[in-house]
Amino acid sequence: MNISGGSSGQLNAGGNVICGPLLKYISTDYRRGIYRGSCLIVSDHVQPPVLTVTLKTTRSGRTKQVSCQGEQLDCYRNQYRFWRFELQLPFDEEPQLATYTSPCLNNQPYSFHIPGYYESFRFMFHSCNGFSDIPQETKDKFGEKEAPLWQDVLDRHRVMPFHVLLGGGDQLYQDCLLKEDFMKPWNNEKDPVKRVNMKLSNEMRSGFEQFYMFNYIKNFGFKDNKYVATAFATIPSVNMWDDHDIIDGFGSYPVEMQQADCFVVLFQNACRFYYLFQHHTTMELAQRDGMIQGTIPTCQHIVTTLGPDIGVLSLDARGERTKQDVCQPKSYDIVFEAMSKLPMSIKHLLVVTGVPLIYPRLTLFEKAMDGAAGFNLATLAGKTGALGDLISGSLNKWNGDPELLDDMNDHWTAGNHEVERKRFIERFQQFARDRSVRVSFLGGDVHCCGAGRLYSKDMRNKEEGDPHLMVQIISSAIVNVPPPQALLSILNQNSTYITFNGNTEEKMYKLFTKSPNGNNRQNIKLMGFRNYCAGFYEESTGKMHFYIQAEEQPGKKGTKGYLVDSPKLVFGQPGARLHSHSKKDLVPPLGGHHSHPQQQHPQQQQQQQYYDNRPVPPPPVPHRQQSGVAGPPPLPSRDNSVPGGGFNMPPPPPPY
Repeated sequence: MNISGGSSGQLNAGGNVICGPLLKYISTDYRRGIYRGSCLIVSDHVQPPVLTVTLKTTRSGRTKQVSCQGEQLDCYRNQYRFWRFELQLPFDEEPQLATYTSPCLNNQPYSFHIPGYYESFRFMFHSCNGFSDIPQETKDKFGEKEAPLWQDVLDRHRVMPFHVLLGGGDQLYQDCLLKEDFMKPWNNEKDPVKRVNMKLSNEMRSGFEQFYMFNYIKNFGFKDNKYVATAFATIPSVNMWDDHDIIDGFGSYPVEMQQADCFVVLFQNACRFYYLFQHHTTMELAQRDGMIQGTIPTCQHIVTTLGPDIGVLSLDARGERTKQDVCQPKSYDIVFEAMSKLPMSIKHLLVVTGVPLIYPRLTLFEKAMDGAAGFNLATLAGKTGALGDLISGSLNKWNGDPELLDDMNDHWTAGNHEVERKRFIERFQQFARDRSVRVSFLGGDVHCCGAGRLYSKDMRNKEEGDPHLMVQIISSAIVNVPPPQALLSILNQNSTYITFNGNTEEKMYKLFTKSPNGNNRQNIKLMGFRNYCAGFYEESTGKMHFYIQAEEQPGKKGTKGYLVDSPKLVFGQPGARLHSHSKKDLVPPLGGHHSHPQQQHPQQQQQQQYYDNRPVPPPPVPHRQQSGVAGPPPLPSRDNSVPGGGFNMPPPPPPY
């Protein structure tokens, strides 16, 4: 991999910036009226750089200036340092333009938008921001260098600015790892038992570290990916990883594979650079920097707000995943406890899960795959044509299983996750009833777009009063290519309504009667066009609007929008109270800095008291004690030395 040069190709203030700036949104501190975020710059500067932020209100033109000192998070082989800048910026009732610069950036200015204190954030959701290991001519056809959908995002941002990017997983692809020279011993060993038992040489260990470091720089830096880098420098992100941020299918492999030395070292490096590049932190500092630890340090969830009306849960479905469990039961308890502390003004909750929770069932494929090792899968299933081709097609390069089997094991709707999925959704039903908060799901991963919903059968014409109405937005991929049309046809045909529980059904929307180019469509529930989702909250109606922006022509800039609305929820006494009061009554007023927690408004106290006395939610799935279930590999030890693997960690700064 060619790693020469910096992200901007310039030497700045006596050093070279190789990646960044990258922006991240963390949270809003309603007690102090502070917008909290961070900025990351990766460079060979030895002394901490300084970042200067100028805030200007968009209507009255008032200005403020804030200076931020760089904090060294990590150092790559004593050469490149990861500089994190903590952004604690005062809100204003007006929207603000935040312009920042630094001598290490050659004083080049970058800007991002902060909404007014009482306003909701406009957001863009994306997933699958890279290509799988496919032929270069296919990448060229879809405009690898031009990144047409990211250009479309930036065009929209100039007209109606986004306040945050929600990364739903696969923010980059590590699939080319297997083609690296240092992986030859693994690739050349054909005996699966010897592969699993292989102990890595120092060369291979060093190769993993170098690969993950510079694959991030290639994908996030201005030199090789200027449109993505521009978006990441001008729109703060809230990211969550999925399998390709590690390697294809990670967490869904058999226990012996997950515990192999190769996977242990691979996961250690994937974790290290994921937390650095995507979250501007380390596993040790993740909770200080706004994340919520699951059962182990590699699993870090996010619960935050996008203004007073919108809450967000971004579930870490990889950090503690096994073939049997997406998350451990205690993790669900932890995130729901965190959600109970969201401001009482919240009316919509966005749940980001990577893989969609609502999606056509894969039962047909699972039956065809079941017990099929060593056989011709198409013959075993008694299938020919498109289905047979799909089932017996490409093999996973890590363990030789059919690629489709790995994909199925990842799905919430797969048989081994069915009970876990049901309990997870039932807890959201309880949350929606208790708080009168409309829950919507955002998922990617599947390289197509669509929308589904859960709803109460007896409330079809009374959606605003149905706490079990939950919309699923499926938006994938912003870069990767669509799946085979035959697969989408089968999934369309297999997407009938399903009884979820009692009075609740789930089904897919018939959203795509026309293609983006205007042609009539037969497959109207899922569409294999690259896409992203733009969303905003409409104050006057209480609706959340989701626009799935699908590419009109492969490799060309330009998209067509498909609208899905999620209505407000007015349910019971909490709903009546929530929608009869101004949000200014439900969040602390802007203008004072409080050294002690703000006294709650009586309305907040009543709602919080009601929530604290709520009925007990469904019990979590019992913890699995099966001996054959693998957890994630152990973490590397970190200290202030510089071992050969490059895990150099400066002493943590004093707490804020």
